[in-house]
Amino acid sequence: MQKLWQIARKINIDRSRIRVSEPMALHTSFKIGGPADYYILPYSESELGAIVQALRELGEPFFCLGGGANILVGDRGIRAWVLDLSMLSGCRINHRIPAQEASFQPSVSLYAQAGIPIDRLCEEALARGLGGLENFYGMPGSLGGAVYMNARCYEQDIAATLSSLRVLSPQGERKTLDSSILPWSYKHSAFQPGASLDGWIVTGAELKLRAAAVSEIAGVMRARKLDRIDKGHYRYPSAGSMFKNNRNFGKPTGAILDSLGFKGKRIGDAAVSPWHANIFVNLGNAAAKDMRLLIESAQEAARRAYGFELETEVLFIGEF
Repeated sequence: MQKLWQIARKINIDRSRIRVSEPMALHTSFKIGGPADYYILPYSESELGAIVQALRELGEPFFCLGGGANILVGDRGIRAWVLDLSMLSGCRINHRIPAQEASFQPSVSLYAQAGIPIDRLCEEALARGLGGLENFYGMPGSLGGAVYMNARCYEQDIAATLSSLRVLSPQGERKTLDSSILPWSYKHSAFQPGASLDGWIVTGAELKLRAAAVSEIAGVMRARKLDRIDKGHYRYPSAGSMFKNNRNFGKPTGAILDSLGFKGKRIGDAAVSPWHANIFVNLGNAAAKDMRLLIESAQEAARRAYGFELETEVLFIGEF
Protein backbone atom coordinates (compact mmCIF):
# COMPACT_ATOMS: atom_id res chain seq x y z
CA MET A 1 0.00 0.00 0.00
CA GLN A 2 2.95 2.31 0.63
CA LYS A 3 3.95 1.80 -3.01
CA LEU A 4 0.45 2.80 -4.11
CA TRP A 5 0.64 6.05 -2.16
CA GLN A 6 4.03 6.82 -3.71
CA ILE A 7 2.74 6.21 -7.21
CA ALA A 8 -0.44 8.24 -6.57
CA ARG A 9 1.70 11.20 -5.56
CA LYS A 10 3.98 10.74 -8.56
CA ILE A 11 1.11 10.77 -11.06
CA ASN A 12 -0.65 13.55 -9.12
CA ILE A 13 -3.86 11.55 -8.62
CA ASP A 14 -5.95 11.43 -5.46
CA ARG A 15 -5.65 7.98 -3.90
CA SER A 16 -9.47 7.67 -3.78
CA ARG A 17 -9.58 7.60 -7.60
CA ILE A 18 -7.47 4.44 -7.77
CA ARG A 19 -9.32 1.15 -7.40
CA VAL A 20 -7.39 -1.86 -6.19
CA SER A 21 -8.17 -5.40 -7.41
CA GLU A 22 -10.91 -4.15 -9.74
CA PRO A 23 -12.88 -7.05 -11.35
CA MET A 24 -12.44 -6.79 -15.10
CA ALA A 25 -15.67 -8.73 -15.64
CA LEU A 26 -17.37 -5.39 -14.87
CA HIS A 27 -15.61 -3.71 -17.80
CA THR A 28 -15.67 -6.20 -20.69
CA SER A 29 -18.44 -7.06 -23.13
CA PHE A 30 -17.86 -10.76 -22.37
CA LYS A 31 -18.53 -10.08 -18.64
CA ILE A 32 -15.48 -12.25 -17.98
CA GLY A 33 -12.17 -11.45 -16.27
CA GLY A 34 -10.34 -11.48 -12.97
CA PRO A 35 -9.05 -8.46 -11.03
CA ALA A 36 -6.66 -5.80 -12.26
CA ASP A 37 -4.04 -4.74 -9.72
CA TYR A 38 -4.93 -1.07 -10.15
CA TYR A 39 -7.67 0.67 -12.14
CA ILE A 40 -8.14 4.36 -12.89
CA LEU A 41 -10.30 6.60 -15.11
CA PRO A 42 -8.26 9.49 -16.57
CA TYR A 43 -10.43 12.61 -16.93
CA SER A 44 -8.70 14.15 -19.96
CA GLU A 45 -6.18 13.49 -22.70
CA SER A 46 -3.61 15.63 -20.89
CA GLU A 47 -4.14 13.75 -17.63
CA LEU A 48 -3.81 10.44 -19.46
CA GLY A 49 -0.52 11.67 -20.90
CA ALA A 50 0.78 12.62 -17.46
CA ILE A 51 -0.23 9.23 -16.03
CA VAL A 52 1.41 7.32 -18.89
CA GLN A 53 4.60 9.35 -18.57
CA ALA A 54 4.77 8.78 -14.80
CA LEU A 55 4.07 5.05 -15.01
CA ARG A 56 6.72 4.58 -17.69
CA GLU A 57 9.27 6.50 -15.58
CA LEU A 58 8.45 4.25 -12.63
CA GLY A 59 8.64 1.08 -14.72
CA GLU A 60 5.01 0.25 -13.94
CA PRO A 61 3.17 -1.85 -16.55
CA PHE A 62 -0.21 -0.60 -17.78
CA PHE A 63 -2.99 -1.51 -20.19
CA CYS A 64 -5.34 0.95 -21.91
CA LEU A 65 -8.96 -0.20 -21.86
CA GLY A 66 -11.51 1.07 -24.37
CA GLY A 67 -15.03 -0.28 -24.55
CA GLY A 68 -13.97 -3.71 -23.29
CA ALA A 69 -14.95 -5.46 -26.53
CA ASN A 70 -12.62 -7.78 -28.46
CA ILE A 71 -10.72 -8.77 -25.33
CA LEU A 72 -10.81 -11.86 -23.15
CA VAL A 73 -9.28 -11.19 -19.73
CA GLY A 74 -7.87 -14.19 -17.88
CA ASP A 75 -9.47 -15.50 -14.69
CA ARG A 76 -6.42 -14.45 -12.66
CA GLY A 77 -6.73 -10.89 -13.93
CA ILE A 78 -4.17 -8.29 -15.02
CA ARG A 79 -0.90 -7.64 -13.19
CA ALA A 80 -0.77 -4.02 -14.23
CA TRP A 81 -2.51 -0.66 -14.11
CA VAL A 82 -5.65 -0.52 -16.21
CA LEU A 83 -6.28 2.95 -17.65
CA ASP A 84 -9.95 3.09 -18.61
CA LEU A 85 -10.45 5.65 -21.39
CA SER A 86 -14.26 5.76 -21.17
CA MET A 87 -14.22 9.28 -19.72
CA LEU A 88 -12.54 10.49 -22.91
CA SER A 89 -15.80 10.55 -24.82
CA GLY A 90 -16.14 14.06 -26.24
CA CYS A 91 -17.38 14.70 -29.77
CA ARG A 92 -17.48 17.95 -31.77
CA ILE A 93 -17.51 19.31 -35.29
CA ASN A 94 -13.94 20.30 -36.03
CA HIS A 95 -14.25 22.16 -39.32
CA ARG A 96 -15.84 22.03 -42.74
CA ILE A 97 -13.72 20.68 -45.59
CA PRO A 98 -13.78 22.49 -48.96
CA ALA A 99 -15.08 20.24 -51.73
CA GLN A 100 -11.83 20.46 -53.73
CA GLU A 101 -9.92 18.96 -50.79
CA ALA A 102 -12.33 16.07 -50.33
CA SER A 103 -11.27 12.56 -51.27
CA PHE A 104 -14.81 11.12 -51.35
CA GLN A 105 -16.86 14.31 -51.17
CA PRO A 106 -16.97 14.70 -47.39
CA SER A 107 -18.04 18.11 -46.15
CA VAL A 108 -17.47 18.02 -42.39
CA SER A 109 -14.68 16.91 -40.08
CA LEU A 110 -15.92 15.44 -36.79
CA TYR A 111 -13.46 15.06 -33.91
CA ALA A 112 -14.16 12.37 -31.30
CA GLN A 113 -12.17 11.10 -28.37
CA ALA A 114 -11.05 7.48 -28.18
CA GLY A 115 -13.36 6.45 -25.34
CA ILE A 116 -16.64 7.31 -27.07
CA PRO A 117 -18.76 4.19 -27.69
CA ILE A 118 -19.22 3.43 -31.37
CA ASP A 119 -23.01 3.50 -31.05
CA ARG A 120 -22.94 6.96 -29.48
CA LEU A 121 -20.52 8.20 -32.12
CA CYS A 122 -22.89 7.02 -34.87
CA GLU A 123 -25.80 8.73 -33.11
CA GLU A 124 -23.82 11.98 -32.77
CA ALA A 125 -23.13 11.89 -36.51
CA LEU A 126 -26.81 11.17 -37.23
CA ALA A 127 -27.89 14.14 -35.10
CA ARG A 128 -25.65 16.37 -37.24
CA GLY A 129 -26.80 14.87 -40.54
CA LEU A 130 -23.38 13.35 -41.24
CA GLY A 131 -23.03 10.08 -43.12
CA GLY A 132 -20.13 7.65 -43.30
CA LEU A 133 -20.35 5.72 -40.04
CA GLU A 134 -23.70 3.95 -40.45
CA ASN A 135 -22.20 0.51 -41.13
CA PHE A 136 -20.60 0.47 -37.69
CA TYR A 137 -23.84 1.02 -35.77
CA GLY A 138 -24.45 -1.79 -33.30
CA MET A 139 -20.79 -2.81 -33.12
CA PRO A 140 -19.57 -3.14 -29.52
CA GLY A 141 -16.63 -1.15 -28.24
CA SER A 142 -15.15 2.32 -28.51
CA LEU A 143 -13.64 4.46 -31.25
CA GLY A 144 -10.11 3.89 -29.94
CA GLY A 145 -10.55 0.13 -30.08
CA ALA A 146 -12.05 0.37 -33.57
CA VAL A 147 -9.00 2.34 -34.77
CA TYR A 148 -6.60 -0.07 -33.05
CA MET A 149 -8.25 -3.05 -34.77
CA ASN A 150 -9.11 -1.18 -38.00
CA ALA A 151 -12.63 -2.45 -37.47
CA ARG A 152 -14.47 -3.64 -40.56
CA CYS A 153 -18.24 -3.83 -40.90
CA TYR A 154 -20.24 -4.54 -44.04
CA GLU A 155 -17.16 -4.22 -46.28
CA GLN A 156 -16.08 -0.87 -44.79
CA ASP A 157 -12.89 -0.28 -42.78
CA ILE A 158 -12.91 2.40 -40.10
CA ALA A 159 -9.61 3.66 -41.61
CA ALA A 160 -11.56 4.90 -44.64
CA THR A 161 -13.23 7.56 -42.48
CA LEU A 162 -10.10 8.77 -40.69
CA SER A 163 -8.30 12.02 -41.46
CA SER A 164 -5.90 12.35 -38.52
CA LEU A 165 -5.28 10.77 -35.14
CA ARG A 166 -4.42 12.25 -31.75
CA VAL A 167 -1.97 9.93 -30.03
CA LEU A 168 0.38 9.56 -27.11
CA SER A 169 3.92 8.46 -27.82
CA PRO A 170 5.48 5.77 -25.59
CA GLN A 171 6.98 8.64 -23.57
CA GLY A 172 3.56 10.21 -23.01
CA GLU A 173 3.99 13.06 -25.54
CA ARG A 174 0.82 14.21 -27.35
CA LYS A 175 1.09 14.18 -31.13
CA THR A 176 -1.09 14.35 -34.25
CA LEU A 177 -0.63 11.82 -37.05
CA ASP A 178 -1.88 11.99 -40.62
CA SER A 179 -3.96 8.84 -40.99
CA SER A 180 -3.37 8.60 -44.75
CA ILE A 181 0.33 7.78 -44.34
CA LEU A 182 -0.24 4.91 -41.89
CA PRO A 183 -0.18 1.28 -43.09
CA TRP A 184 -3.77 0.04 -42.81
CA SER A 185 -4.91 -3.41 -43.91
CA TYR A 186 -7.73 -5.84 -43.18
CA LYS A 187 -8.39 -5.57 -39.42
CA HIS A 188 -4.82 -4.45 -38.86
CA SER A 189 -3.24 -1.15 -37.84
CA ALA A 190 0.19 0.23 -37.01
CA PHE A 191 -0.75 0.21 -33.30
CA GLN A 192 -0.94 -3.56 -32.91
CA PRO A 193 1.84 -5.69 -31.36
CA GLY A 194 4.97 -5.81 -33.48
CA ALA A 195 3.78 -3.02 -35.82
CA SER A 196 5.49 0.33 -36.32
CA LEU A 197 3.48 2.21 -33.66
CA ASP A 198 3.26 -0.58 -31.08
CA GLY A 199 3.14 1.15 -27.68
CA TRP A 200 1.51 4.33 -28.98
CA ILE A 201 -1.97 5.15 -27.66
CA VAL A 202 -4.83 6.56 -29.72
CA THR A 203 -6.63 9.29 -27.75
CA GLY A 204 -8.85 10.75 -30.48
CA ALA A 205 -9.59 10.83 -34.18
CA GLU A 206 -10.68 13.33 -36.81
CA LEU A 207 -13.30 11.69 -39.04
CA LYS A 208 -14.09 12.70 -42.63
CA LEU A 209 -17.87 12.58 -43.00
CA ARG A 210 -20.35 13.77 -45.63
CA ALA A 211 -23.59 15.68 -45.40
CA ALA A 212 -26.55 13.34 -45.96
CA ALA A 213 -30.27 13.11 -45.33
CA VAL A 214 -31.04 12.08 -41.76
CA SER A 215 -33.64 9.59 -43.03
CA GLU A 216 -31.04 7.96 -45.26
CA ILE A 217 -28.50 7.65 -42.42
CA ALA A 218 -31.09 6.39 -39.94
CA GLY A 219 -32.36 3.79 -42.42
CA VAL A 220 -28.93 2.21 -42.83
CA MET A 221 -28.28 2.32 -39.07
CA ARG A 222 -31.56 0.59 -38.39
CA ALA A 223 -30.84 -2.10 -40.98
CA ARG A 224 -27.40 -2.79 -39.50
CA LYS A 225 -28.74 -3.02 -35.96
CA LEU A 226 -31.57 -5.36 -37.02
CA ASP A 227 -29.10 -7.58 -38.87
CA ARG A 228 -26.98 -7.88 -35.74
CA ILE A 229 -30.07 -8.63 -33.65
CA ASP A 230 -31.06 -11.35 -36.12
CA LYS A 231 -27.59 -12.91 -35.81
CA GLY A 232 -27.94 -13.02 -32.01
CA HIS A 233 -25.24 -10.47 -31.18
CA TYR A 234 -27.03 -9.19 -28.09
CA ARG A 235 -28.72 -12.26 -26.61
CA TYR A 236 -25.77 -13.06 -24.36
CA PRO A 237 -22.57 -11.23 -23.44
CA SER A 238 -20.07 -11.59 -26.29
CA ALA A 239 -17.25 -9.83 -28.10
CA GLY A 240 -18.99 -9.83 -31.48
CA SER A 241 -17.22 -11.90 -34.13
CA MET A 242 -14.60 -14.21 -32.65
CA PHE A 243 -12.48 -14.87 -35.75
CA LYS A 244 -11.45 -12.79 -38.74
CA ASN A 245 -12.76 -13.76 -42.15
CA ASN A 246 -10.20 -14.78 -44.75
CA ARG A 247 -11.20 -14.68 -48.42
CA ASN A 248 -8.61 -17.36 -49.18
CA PHE A 249 -10.72 -19.82 -47.16
CA GLY A 250 -13.55 -19.57 -49.69
CA LYS A 251 -16.32 -18.76 -47.23
CA PRO A 252 -16.91 -16.75 -44.03
CA THR A 253 -15.59 -18.15 -40.77
CA GLY A 254 -19.13 -18.51 -39.41
CA ALA A 255 -19.98 -20.85 -42.30
CA ILE A 256 -16.77 -22.81 -41.75
CA LEU A 257 -17.51 -23.36 -38.06
CA ASP A 258 -21.15 -24.17 -38.84
CA SER A 259 -19.97 -26.90 -41.24
CA LEU A 260 -17.87 -28.32 -38.40
CA GLY A 261 -20.89 -28.50 -36.07
CA PHE A 262 -19.83 -25.72 -33.71
CA LYS A 263 -23.18 -23.94 -33.36
CA GLY A 264 -24.33 -24.43 -29.76
CA LYS A 265 -21.13 -26.16 -28.64
CA ARG A 266 -20.19 -25.28 -25.08
CA ILE A 267 -17.61 -25.79 -22.37
CA GLY A 268 -19.14 -24.82 -19.05
CA ASP A 269 -20.93 -21.52 -19.63
CA ALA A 270 -18.67 -20.62 -22.57
CA ALA A 271 -20.58 -21.38 -25.76
CA VAL A 272 -20.80 -20.85 -29.50
CA SER A 273 -24.01 -19.03 -30.33
CA PRO A 274 -26.73 -21.29 -31.79
CA TRP A 275 -27.62 -18.40 -34.14
CA HIS A 276 -24.17 -17.68 -35.58
CA ALA A 277 -21.11 -19.92 -35.32
CA ASN A 278 -18.60 -17.03 -35.28
CA ILE A 279 -20.10 -15.48 -32.15
CA PHE A 280 -18.91 -16.95 -28.86
CA VAL A 281 -21.03 -16.11 -25.82
CA ASN A 282 -21.09 -16.17 -22.03
CA LEU A 283 -24.22 -18.05 -20.97
CA GLY A 284 -23.98 -16.72 -17.43
CA ASN A 285 -20.82 -17.51 -15.48
CA ALA A 286 -18.28 -18.50 -18.10
CA ALA A 287 -14.66 -18.82 -17.02
CA ALA A 288 -11.97 -17.32 -19.23
CA LYS A 289 -10.13 -20.64 -19.31
CA ASP A 290 -13.22 -22.37 -20.70
CA MET A 291 -13.78 -19.65 -23.30
CA ARG A 292 -10.17 -19.89 -24.40
CA LEU A 293 -10.39 -23.69 -24.57
CA LEU A 294 -13.51 -23.40 -26.74
CA ILE A 295 -11.75 -20.91 -29.03
CA GLU A 296 -8.73 -23.18 -29.35
CA SER A 297 -10.92 -26.22 -30.04
CA ALA A 298 -12.52 -24.34 -32.95
CA GLN A 299 -9.09 -23.45 -34.31
CA GLU A 300 -7.95 -27.07 -34.01
CA ALA A 301 -11.07 -28.36 -35.76
CA ALA A 302 -10.56 -25.97 -38.69
CA ARG A 303 -6.87 -26.87 -38.85
CA ARG A 304 -7.63 -30.59 -39.07
CA ALA A 305 -10.55 -30.31 -41.48
CA TYR A 306 -9.25 -27.63 -43.84
CA GLY A 307 -5.57 -27.12 -43.08
CA PHE A 308 -5.70 -23.44 -42.23
CA GLU A 309 -5.48 -21.26 -39.13
CA LEU A 310 -8.40 -19.19 -37.85
CA GLU A 311 -7.12 -15.86 -36.54
CA THR A 312 -8.94 -14.39 -33.55
CA GLU A 313 -10.19 -10.83 -33.47
CA VAL A 314 -10.30 -11.14 -29.69
CA LEU A 315 -7.09 -10.40 -27.78
CA PHE A 316 -6.09 -12.52 -24.77
CA ILE A 317 -5.20 -10.19 -21.90
CA GLY A 318 -3.78 -10.96 -18.46
CA GLU A 319 -3.18 -14.22 -16.67
CA PHE A 320 -5.20 -17.35 -17.44
